[in-house]
Amino acid sequence: MNDTRLLVSSIIRITEPGERSGSVRLVSLKERRVLADWPIPESPFRAYDPNPRGGLRGGRGISGDGERLVVAVTDRLFVFNREWRQVGELSHPLLGQVHDLLVEPDGVWVTASASDMVMKLGWDGAVLRTWSWREDPALARELKLADALGGALSDDYRDPRRLPAFFDFVHVNGVARCPEGLLVSFGFVPSRLSRRIQALTDLPGALLRRLGRGTRKTRASSAFDLRFLASSFTASSWVGVLLPDQGPARVVARQDGILRPNHNLLRHRDTLVYNDTHNNQVVQQAVDGSWKRQVAIPGDPPFVRGLAPLGGNRFLVGSQRPAALYDVDFDSPRCERLLELGTHRHECVYGIHVVPDCFGEPPEELWAPASQANDARPRNEARVA
Repeated sequence: MNDTRLLVSSIIRITEPGERSGSVRLVSLKERRVLADWPIPESPFRAYDPNPRGGLRGGRGISGDGERLVVAVTDRLFVFNREWRQVGELSHPLLGQVHDLLVEPDGVWVTASASDMVMKLGWDGAVLRTWSWREDPALARELKLADALGGALSDDYRDPRRLPAFFDFVHVNGVARCPEGLLVSFGFVPSRLSRRIQALTDLPGALLRRLGRGTRKTRASSAFDLRFLASSFTASSWVGVLLPDQGPARVVARQDGILRPNHNLLRHRDTLVYNDTHNNQVVQQAVDGSWKRQVAIPGDPPFVRGLAPLGGNRFLVGSQRPAALYDVDFDSPRCERLLELGTHRHECVYGIHVVPDCFGEPPEELWAPASQANDARPRNEARVA
């Protein structure tokens, strides 16, 4: 095949109930146009989460290899074979507010921000491994989260009605393979002061919850929004964490003083590449931190998200307003807009993945009919065709 095809997911931040909240698009890089546009299957719990920033809406991470592609929404993973036939649908109670994915031969790594979890699921839905900062007291102390180790947990993070008042402590939103193990992006780690401000602001809602009176103000997502408000007055951080194949996790990159989450983290040769969403730029830095270079991404706002290698020292990144794809070359350095994906002012690119050449032509309807069922009881187990 003499064309590079991309699979691109998006999220529409502000949408009314019943409206499309995101898409998955097939894009021709050679022709710079959209070949197909599929609305994402909506979460059955969407009506219970009013969070305007993202909540349970939109398409999430995409990953694949020569055998399969996996596309995520907030609480499910859809598995497609080379013929674009949906051969699996994976879910689990820990998979609340799924972000990015990493496909490997024996399964798929998933980052789920509601549960603070990095999880690997086998293709039959079996849990192969789980990891959270809560399992590493030394890391929790370094991130000043030791006081949160004993916080309340949920038995199902997919349902916002069952979330504790405080959740998503590190906004785990990226996972990638590197020679030593896994690179994990902690997109937004609030300071201790920020969390205290959040707790004080949420006191009325906490009292109502204790009295058993559930209102919009008491919903967990509303409490989570307060964290971003609190961070306007105190520092929060983005942290890149190495989860090695052997030994304890350790911090390998950090950016303090952010007001919005950063996204994606890749190892490229002897560098780290990530989306500095806070400063509207893509960053490449030496693994040892000895140097750093940045390329700005335009937009109003850009909200830089989505990152895929394009060969050499080039990367594909996405943006909001407009929802667009950019070719970033760190050697030049330069940023070139490839195409605009849509005109909705609140639509933002989420995931970007290069489709392997061995994949054929996709069907008109991407999702299997069963995926459209509006059943507010997601399966705990996998469904594999």
